[in-house]
Amino acid sequence: ESWKLVTAIDNYLEVAGEILFKNIFTIAPEMYPLFSFSKDHEIMSDSLFSDPKFKKHAAGVVGTVDAAVGMLGPDLSPLVEILKKLGRKHKNYKVKEEHYAIIGQALIATLAAAMADAFTDEVKAAWVEIYGVISSTMIEGACY
Repeated sequence: ESWKLVTAIDNYLEVAGEILFKNIFTIAPEMYPLFSFSKDHEIMSDSLFSDPKFKKHAAGVVGTVDAAVGMLGPDLSPLVEILKKLGRKHKNYKVKEEHYAIIGQALIATLAAAMADAFTDEVKAAWVEIYGVISSTMIEGACY
């Protein structure tokens, strides 16, 4: 239910994506070179955040979260397979196991900003649990 607060934001894929990546690069600027668009822009620059490649990637990440939320239900096997494959793909991009905790921290900060007062302790706990399942499944798929 809390995800609906995010999807209610105009252009939420792009807006939430930009906030998410600003949080990632604030928490862990050392992750910036992992992204293909990093060679074209200074970290946290206006040109980065207006770059169509960045916007597409950031919106895609939020779109993946959106799809994962939509697949939550009694049968998680389709979602598990998608997440394992995504984990393998990200390992090829030089994503390390320890990066998942950083992404989780950035996601929680993004959700807190998007949901404001609706981001209660209970909602936060639920999202921490959801992201824990997502990240552990991706890590399992990556076979670190």
